[in-house]
Amino acid sequence: MFQSFTAFSEGWRFHVKGIRFGFSHPSFLILAVLPFLITLTLYIFAYYMFIHHADDLLQMVWHPETGESSWLVGWLHWTYTHIVKWILYLIVLVIMFYTFIVLSIVLASPVYDHISTKYERVYYQNASEGEATPSGKGVLTVLKEEAKKAVLMLIIPIPLLFVPVVGTLLSFVVAAIFIAWDYADFSLSRDCPLMRDRMRAVWRHKMTLLGFGCPLLVPFLGLIIVPFAILGSTKLYFETMKSDFRLADPKQNPMPAE
Repeated sequence: MFQSFTAFSEGWRFHVKGIRFGFSHPSFLILAVLPFLITLTLYIFAYYMFIHHADDLLQMVWHPETGESSWLVGWLHWTYTHIVKWILYLIVLVIMFYTFIVLSIVLASPVYDHISTKYERVYYQNASEGEATPSGKGVLTVLKEEAKKAVLMLIIPIPLLFVPVVGTLLSFVVAAIFIAWDYADFSLSRDCPLMRDRMRAVWRHKMTLLGFGCPLLVPFLGLIIVPFAILGSTKLYFETMKSDFRLADPKQNPMPAE
């Protein structure tokens, strides 16, 4: 129990490490922030369009003829347009916030893959470019793999969101682990190409990944730390997960001091 709590608290601390690293290394920060800003602009526009046309959508679903309707139908329609609308806004906002993170990772995946490779080359192995674990993946391959994972991350947590109480909690936990895994997977997939082996690694470090993923799903806080998440998750991988694969010796290649 204590180990799980320690791993969980260690996970969210990597956000602090990622933010510190980003501000002290502008070249990494620029690479991390630009894709986020592009995706954020697209989502702001999409949500604006939804709000602008929400009333029209509700009217398309149900629009009774008030002159021919009973008072009960009129009352139900008032409830539908004034209460259901705001519930709909909230549900759409929650879903869009989660899908925003997933889609931002997909769109930025070639850049994030480059960040992970560059970090390993410069800060983990302290070696020349040729000595780092190569990505071995083209831009289209990276996008394709991220799209596959995005589908998995959407078809499992979102349906759970509509199951009362237990489903909502499970949805949050699963989504947090999935999001953290998706960020760390840019490094993990180079050392561990097989999906089943990566899933074992995720299970082994599930509490650390849960601790890293939970803050990302908190509204407003998540938007602040998402641009730095790739930096924090890359540090998380190299400091806590990479030693599992015995591909590099952390004692011989120490991490840089904070």
